[in-house]
Amino acid sequence: MTDIPAIYQGKLNTLDKITVSPLSRAYTFSDSIYEVIPYFFGKPLCFKEHFDRMIQSSHLMSLNVDFDSVNNDIKKLAATLINQDGYIYYQISRGVDMVRSHIYQDDLEIERFGYAMPVSFPSSSISAMLCDDDRWGKCNIKSTSLLSNVLAMNKAKSLGCQEIVMHRDGFMTEAGSSNVFYFDSSGSVRTSALSENILPGITRSILIEALKGTPYSVKEGSCDILDFNESPCIWLTSSTKGILPLSALIGTEYKFEENFDGYLDVAELFNSAMQSHLAASE
Repeated sequence: MTDIPAIYQGKLNTLDKITVSPLSRAYTFSDSIYEVIPYFFGKPLCFKEHFDRMIQSSHLMSLNVDFDSVNNDIKKLAATLINQDGYIYYQISRGVDMVRSHIYQDDLEIERFGYAMPVSFPSSSISAMLCDDDRWGKCNIKSTSLLSNVLAMNKAKSLGCQEIVMHRDGFMTEAGSSNVFYFDSSGSVRTSALSENILPGITRSILIEALKGTPYSVKEGSCDILDFNESPCIWLTSSTKGILPLSALIGTEYKFEENFDGYLDVAELFNSAMQSHLAASE
């Protein structure tokens, strides 16, 4: 980890040399937001959409951010991912408050931090665990307040899973770090409609747009978790997963049909759309 490029308050360094005050409100209150921007061979996927979502999260948190500085920070990090796959993690907190208090000072300096991580993105199917969604009520904000996700995903890990699929009162919301799609028993592609309980995923929107006007146009709405028992394929979408099917979903009777033609068609349409987005970033 010593040579991972990182930036703090506009100064580029390596991750091991970045120091943050223990009184950062990101540390004491999770009073912060973040974004993860994927890069493929040095090209960002949907940079504007990720940047706009960061702006929207900052507005919902009443963070007064200089986004020109944020953009410059990300450009510096992106320069270190030339000809590489990877992602940029970028975090904005309300600042360092010298007295730990729920009520923050009005004159705090916004705290900016990020790093560039070279990585190979997963392509094989993974397993997940079904669980209750007990997160806070504004998951449309990409906040660093992720304790509920952490606890549930590590419980899933103890069962050999790499993800969770959450529900409220029997209706699907999303996964721990992804959006969820599936084929229902009638052959329709389903996903949950956006609400305050669901993060508006960038990869989610790429897939929905890619499937418009095809036999697989997505039906957004309330998704009963009983649908999973009859589904031939459930899959996840996210910046770092792309599109990734579930091989198993513990807590359901779901049986993955690995060579299901519908999913193979959907994956092909998604990959074509992703290549178009990457070409547009040149």
